Amino acid sequence: MDLAVCGSNGSLHLKDFIIPYHETSASFDFTLGAKFVDLHIGWNVRPEEVHVANNPPQEALMVQELARLVSSIRDGGNRPATKWPEITRKTQLVVDAVKKSLELGCKPVAL
Repeated sequence: MDLAVCGSNGSLHLKDFIIPYHETSASFDFTLGAKFVDLHIGWNVRPEEVHVANNPPQEALMVQELARLVSSIRDGGNRPATKWPEITRKTQLVVDAVKKSLELGCKPVAL
């Protein structure tokens, strides 16, 4: 799944950001200040590609973080964060509304 964000001062393109092609790296392109050189020739700057190393893979990092959180609650006397149940519920409401809007032909849906 790709994501493209375009604004008046630049653009950002994330390639396959949900499940990366490579487990240990990811990349994205960004452009700042791009303008047409001429209406039919091209751009004045080229996108810059940025590579991000991710070792160990994202999935392993998520498991490690979950284990760290559980350990801090079990052994360290910490308490679970109270904000996540509410954020999770609100996120699901938005996902459900998007699905309902699509089913209705992309009409607005009240939350």
